[in-house]
Amino acid sequence: MKTGFAKFAFLLLTFVLVGCASGGNIDTTLVPTFALPSETQTPLPATASPMIVGGETAAVVTVDLPVEAAVILVGGGDTLNLRAGAGVENSIITEVPYNATGLLRTGVTAFSGEDLWAEVRTSTGETGWVNARYLTEYVSPERFCRDPQVQFLFDNLLVALESENGELFSSLVSPRHGLDLRYFHHGTLANYTTEEATWVFQSSYEVVWGNAGGSGLEVKGTFSEIPLPRLREVFGAAYELYCNDVGQLNAFAQQPWLPEYKNINFYQVFKPGTETYGGLDWRAWLVGVEYVSGKPYLFALTSFEWEP
Repeated sequence: MKTGFAKFAFLLLTFVLVGCASGGNIDTTLVPTFALPSETQTPLPATASPMIVGGETAAVVTVDLPVEAAVILVGGGDTLNLRAGAGVENSIITEVPYNATGLLRTGVTAFSGEDLWAEVRTSTGETGWVNARYLTEYVSPERFCRDPQVQFLFDNLLVALESENGELFSSLVSPRHGLDLRYFHHGTLANYTTEEATWVFQSSYEVVWGNAGGSGLEVKGTFSEIPLPRLREVFGAAYELYCNDVGQLNAFAQQPWLPEYKNINFYQVFKPGTETYGGLDWRAWLVGVEYVSGKPYLFALTSFEWEP
C-alpha cells in the first residue's frame, strides 16, 4: 500500500442494486479457469441479514483495509466498467482504461454469483464497483526492481522445479490469479491455480503448447515433459536479470510483454547462448510478479528462444 493512504475500515453498508443491461466492455470473468479466493474479510455482525434482491439472497458485503490498485487482464485499448453496484445488472458509472493505475480499493467487497466484486475510487474521484479479477495491487516499477523478495522468489522456484515439490511450487503461485504459463510466446495459455500447482509435476494431462518456430511442428505434452526442462535449464543457469526490460525479445514478438499485463511488473530471466552455437542457443523467460498483501508471487511465465 502506498504511504499516505490512511488505514481505516469502512462502515458496513447495504446498497440498492440498480437494474441495467450489461455494457459492451469488460466486467465479468470471461474464462472462469479458477475461482478467486476470499480476501481477509471482516464479516457482518451475526444479527445482520443478507440482502434480498429479486427473490435471491445477495452476497454479504465485507470490508478490508484499503489498498492502491491497478487494472490488469484487459486487452489493449479496451476498458473496464465501473458500475453502481456489484454485478453486471448495475448501471455503468464510467469506463476505466486497460492500463489505469491510481485506483483505491476501499476494502469493501461482495460476491455477485461466483464473481468477487470490489468497490474502488478512481483517480478522478468516481466511486463504484468492478470485477476484482481485473485488479491487482499496484507496485511501482522502482519499488519492484529494488525488492529483494523477488530474488528469493526465483531461488525458491528453482528449488521447487529441481525437487518437483508441488507444495513449494504452489506457495509461490499467485493466490489471486494463479499462474499463466506459455511455452511459446505465441502459443497456448495454460493457467495453474494454487491447487493445481500442488500436483502439476505428477499430472498426466497433456497440453497442446503450440507450434515450434523453426519446424512448425505441434508441441504437445505434460507440464513435466515440456515446460519443466526449459524452466530448469534457465533458472538453473548463470542467468542475467533485466527488470521490466524485454531487451532483444522485441525482435521475436511485436509485444513480448502483453498489454493486458501492463500493470504487472516482470523480469527477463536470460540464459546467454554458447560459443558452440554462435550464441543462438540462448533461452529466456519473462516472469510476471503479482503482489498480494505486499508479498510477491508468480503471475506469468512466458518462454522465448531464437527463431529463424
